[in-house]
Amino acid sequence: PLFAQQESGSLQGAVRPGELILMLTPDSPINAAGSLVLDFEKIGLMPVKELSRRMNIWLYSYEPDSRSNNRILKQISSHPFVALVQFNHYISHRSLFPDDPHFDDQWAFENIGQFSGTIGADIDGPEAWEITTGGMTALGDTIVIAIIDLGCDIVHEDLDFWKNYEEIPANGIDDDENGYIDDFDGWNAIFHNGTVPAHDHGTHVAGIAGATGNNGIGICGVNWDVKILPVASPTGIESSIVEAYGYVYEVRSRYDETNGQHGAFVVATNASFGVDLGDPDDYPIWGSMYDSLGQIGILSTGATANANWNIDVLGDVPTGFDSEWLITVTNTNNLDMKFMQAGYGLTTIDLGAPGYVIKSTTLNNSYGYRTGTSMSTPFITGAIALMFAAVDESFITEYKNNPSEVALQIKQDLLQSVDMLASLEGKTVSGGRLNLHKALLTISNMPVLSVNTALISNKLNINDTDTITFRLKNIGGGQSNYTIVIDPQVSWLSVEPASGTLSGDETDFIQLYFDTDGMSYGTYQVDLVIQDEHNNEIKLAVHLNVTQFIVGIDEIGDKNDLKIWPNPFFNETFFEFSIVENTNIDLSIFDSKGRIVKTLKSGSMDAGIHKIKWDGTTTNGNNVPPGIYWCLLKTDSSKVVRKILRMKN
Repeated sequence: PLFAQQESGSLQGAVRPGELILMLTPDSPINAAGSLVLDFEKIGLMPVKELSRRMNIWLYSYEPDSRSNNRILKQISSHPFVALVQFNHYISHRSLFPDDPHFDDQWAFENIGQFSGTIGADIDGPEAWEITTGGMTALGDTIVIAIIDLGCDIVHEDLDFWKNYEEIPANGIDDDENGYIDDFDGWNAIFHNGTVPAHDHGTHVAGIAGATGNNGIGICGVNWDVKILPVASPTGIESSIVEAYGYVYEVRSRYDETNGQHGAFVVATNASFGVDLGDPDDYPIWGSMYDSLGQIGILSTGATANANWNIDVLGDVPTGFDSEWLITVTNTNNLDMKFMQAGYGLTTIDLGAPGYVIKSTTLNNSYGYRTGTSMSTPFITGAIALMFAAVDESFITEYKNNPSEVALQIKQDLLQSVDMLASLEGKTVSGGRLNLHKALLTISNMPVLSVNTALISNKLNINDTDTITFRLKNIGGGQSNYTIVIDPQVSWLSVEPASGTLSGDETDFIQLYFDTDGMSYGTYQVDLVIQDEHNNEIKLAVHLNVTQFIVGIDEIGDKNDLKIWPNPFFNETFFEFSIVENTNIDLSIFDSKGRIVKTLKSGSMDAGIHKIKWDGTTTNGNNVPPGIYWCLLKTDSSKVVRKILRMKN
């Protein structure tokens, strides 16, 4: 036997007095805990709590005597039933909080319930800043983000703007011969000159992405130490938008061509503007700008519509463009739900970010709140810049050699490291909301656990069983040991495996076993708490509805009471039924697990023959995949269930 940790000067003050953690040997007898109590009676060794049944790890208390702690550890470690022993230590929460006076108002970074929000519904800013707060790359490149907006307050006390020091301001000469006259402060694509107008919207956006952090002033941004390149562009003229992106393309290209002697190391552009319901096919040049910027390694972000629209169906510009180097963003609130007035799209909108009651910089060294997808997008822009500050020299070298490919890797790591949200599943590409800390861990090739869903829901009859599987993956690198605990413990749910180890890019498929034996009708909920040895935690909600009716078991009722045609179907099918007298009805579609897909009709209906169409979509308007579904027709006096098969086109 070995002991895992000796007392040393570096641990003094961190040891929890009178407590030990013991790992017992795999072959220790069932009564090992009692044997240890008898064998170490002199120090009052007593079991407190079983920490892991599978790994046989226990928390013990003891009464220290005149003997040294080292001696106690050595004596216990020599016991034949003990594999490892150590003190129980206090663990500090590794996070970095800035001294900016308005930080407590910035719930998106650290949600402690401000504005009646949900504690923890945030992007884990303090944990991320423990890794890096921004600045330069590992190779010494000063990281720059381009804010394309109506303008910025370039003298704001809490913002750090890039300057083109090769240009002499206001002399009417293109001193650096980059094709832009007097672009000392950036560029004005509205009036085609170097005078950047002050505008509240652009100033607010800039502060979210990059307000200076920990300077004792105002707020902090996602990136505490990033240079902001302001490019003014109107919302009503497309040619100026193309000109604005063209300016960014120029300054970054010059940086690459001169090995950093000229231009700027721009890594991301931010667009908080667009054309509601615009058809991307009508804007091919605008759309191609994102591909061009992507070829030189610049990722662009775009705010989607401030309306509850399905962008997949209705279209939007720019978030309807299909450029790989464009990251499209919707708005989440402080309850970790999609904001009601924010666009979505399973194929068009990549992820969510906080955009509700966001405090940031405004004109004249002031600060204020705004809500909208315009506020969500700069969180992503700032995150991209922070990821560049977190990676090592080899990553930046690879990026400079293959800018377009490595930029896509950054996008992939950003999207797969999100916190999954039920309100974004099936409505965005990633199904989640930005987690800044996980993004930095992932890009740095550190272990990061991820699940493929935010909610598991099941519907079962009494005295029934079922199994649901979800994916647990280490999306980072290295190795991660994990445990899964059901909180609170219940009799109707078990999990297998309850612990394991995942190397980088490895996946375990976790099975949940449901058993409703002896349960009462009703709705039940628990959390699966998945935790690794680094105290990273995922909470996965599990809902169970115990009901008298479960689809997929038996067909009930007279087949003549409900006719379905065509069945199987491709795109639409019809339900025809007759009612003898006026009654309340409920006509609903369920999937093979008993989860409701869509209610086609609910309420009072007159006597007679009725025909109702189903177009194969969910309540949210998304097409259901091919497979088996069930239709339930309930009236005040009867119930009929029929199987439906949707075919693949």
